[in-house]
Amino acid sequence: MAPTRTDRRTQLRRRREAIEQAILDATEALLADRPFRDLSIEDVMTRAGLTRTAFYRYFPDLEAVLLRQLLHARGELGRAADLWLNIDVDPREGLLPAATALAEVFCQHGRLLLALADASAGSPDIEQAWHAAIQSFVAPVQARIEGLHQQGLCQIADPAQTAIALVWMNERYLLETYGRDQGLPIPEAAQTLATIWRRTLFAEP
Repeated sequence: MAPTRTDRRTQLRRRREAIEQAILDATEALLADRPFRDLSIEDVMTRAGLTRTAFYRYFPDLEAVLLRQLLHARGELGRAADLWLNIDVDPREGLLPAATALAEVFCQHGRLLLALADASAGSPDIEQAWHAAIQSFVAPVQARIEGLHQQGLCQIADPAQTAIALVWMNERYLLETYGRDQGLPIPEAAQTLATIWRRTLFAEP
């Protein structure tokens, strides 16, 4: 039986997705041993086993590749953060699982995330996207802190500024730890973050 139009469309979509993923994977693999500024389209496509001309069927430039990867990373970070942000989670017990999940994301994609942060210095689009990705966690954290305050579980005087400080502290600490390959075991990094958050929010030792 000859393939239907729907079958052909499905095959084309899957092929496109596979090639896009190959480009994304090649870029992240190369970023493991070189900064973004030293990366070229030729390098990426050679690593992916594809031609340079094929690149432009999927992305206009390497910055667009980084922005696509940021979307994926943002989703993973969101799922990790939800382990504490979810109001059904015990606010004290949820800190360590959330910190562990965040550390795992940065450990897996550390060099990529560092490349995004570094590239933001020279690219307004990446800077805006990176800042928005991290800043998007501030409002939910603020809301969670305000809820804890209303329940009498914490006495934070300024939930908004506290949320900003904690969220951006996470970003910088995890980038320095895993973006620069310091080799710290995930449980140690997670415990450090959980302890800082616990002492800040609940004044616990």
